[in-house]
Amino acid sequence: MLYDVIIIGAGPAGLSAGIYICRKKLSALVLSKDIGGQTAKSWEVENYLGYSLISGADLAQKFKEHLDSFKCVSLKTGAEVASIKKSNGLFKVITKKREKYLGKTVIIASGKNPKMLNVPGEEEFRGRGLTYCATCDGPLFSGKDVAVVGQGNSAMGATYQLAKIARLVYLLIKGPKLRSDLDKILAENALAADNVKVIYNALTTKVKGDKAVSGLEYQDQKTKEIKKLSIQGIFVEIGSVPSAEFCRGLVKMNKLGEIIVDKANMTSVPGIFAAGDVSDVIEKQTIIAAGEGAKAAIAAAKYLSSRPE
Repeated sequence: MLYDVIIIGAGPAGLSAGIYICRKKLSALVLSKDIGGQTAKSWEVENYLGYSLISGADLAQKFKEHLDSFKCVSLKTGAEVASIKKSNGLFKVITKKREKYLGKTVIIASGKNPKMLNVPGEEEFRGRGLTYCATCDGPLFSGKDVAVVGQGNSAMGATYQLAKIARLVYLLIKGPKLRSDLDKILAENALAADNVKVIYNALTTKVKGDKAVSGLEYQDQKTKEIKKLSIQGIFVEIGSVPSAEFCRGLVKMNKLGEIIVDKANMTSVPGIFAAGDVSDVIEKQTIIAAGEGAKAAIAAAKYLSSRPE
């Protein structure tokens, strides 16, 4: 089948794009590994218009239910895209399972992936006490001692969540103080709990364990001394990188690996659009991603209307 639009990603940008494409009476296919993107992994969302407080998982479910109400869009999960190829004026999207789909246009809304610590033991204990999602895995560490590694808003959010679940939460911050660009309310809430201990100048150097995580080593950046923590869980929250390897070399990207788009979300390749966290739009927020997805869909529809059948 030839789709008018193939949308890569089912976070707020991708799902919003799907809804707007359907409203234009065009056919769409949404390909994604999962539903909700980073929004689904958020513990609580307090700044999405219409909801004073809602969990990220519930908000993502609301998005999906809205998309499901339209019949002109197909949603395929478990589909990780491997490449996009031009083919006789069309675009062939190939998944890692070697499935092939053909579209007149493409909207890339694949979001971002978590950054790695790249220290000994990280890969070995991934999924065995070391995780990159407090919302997903936090409940597994009820009553245990854990560490959060990171110094941005994602680390503050994870600390806030885990303080309600774990016995003790160590927050390892690489710098000598809190960053000035933090969400101040989030930081205050995260650090207010009695069971949160902040360690500054802490550079994580090793993950330790046997069958599962049992500890962590870090270097004190001031004294250069190697110190140890006895913990059962590690939550890595050091940022993320655009999920765009499948289109590297096809569309132009900035030095951060974000896809460069114009005001209409068009990439350097006519017919390929990008929206949400994978693009170079400033600020990465759920409500911004949803709006960018809508913009990309409207732009794709205009692009299609200007071309011969």
